[in-house]
Amino acid sequence: MKVKTAETRATEAHQSAVSPGLRERRRLQTRAEITDAALRLFAEGGVASTTVDDIAATAGVSARTFFRYFATKEEAALPVHQDFHEAIAAGLPSVDPQGDVRDEVDRLYALTILPYTDNDSPAAQRMLQVSQLIRKEPSLRSAQVRQTVERTEDLLAALSAKFGPERADQMELRLAIDISGAVARAALDTWVGLLEAGKAADLAEIYGQARAFAR
Repeated sequence: MKVKTAETRATEAHQSAVSPGLRERRRLQTRAEITDAALRLFAEGGVASTTVDDIAATAGVSARTFFRYFATKEEAALPVHQDFHEAIAAGLPSVDPQGDVRDEVDRLYALTILPYTDNDSPAAQRMLQVSQLIRKEPSLRSAQVRQTVERTEDLLAALSAKFGPERADQMELRLAIDISGAVARAALDTWVGLLEAGKAADLAEIYGQARAFAR
């Protein structure tokens, strides 16, 4: 019998952590299908006239299955924003607890926005699609704001534990998060607006300008 070394076990554990298993891939696929259906129906008929049953039927799932993934029909359109916030949380191990609070949070957001800076990437296209819809649908914007507030509180708690009370107080951390979040939102809104107007838009450049202005 082949004995696994500690290094081999560590490598396998890492691969298991970063690579979703079959069940998780199926879960993500179902979530994506529900979101695709919601976005299509919202774009065609608006949020108000679309029901959960409509979305579920279009996605080929039951309403019960829908509610396993999303609490409301509005949330079904927002996984791209949820993924963005989850990517921020996933980057927390890279934060240096001895570094400058403002710089570390700024860098965390900058790393998270990178996948969206290629206009042709699936991530950027989905972000653009959802952002355009949010600009037209007040109920989606309200849902996005609620989601952002909840995620901000989670991030605040995580960063508080990371830095400790000796390194940063709650006000400093909240300001760092709010500033970086506002920079990201302003850059994304500007990027979407330019593309909607048929103009060239480089999110990386826009985000860089927004970061420089905020400093």
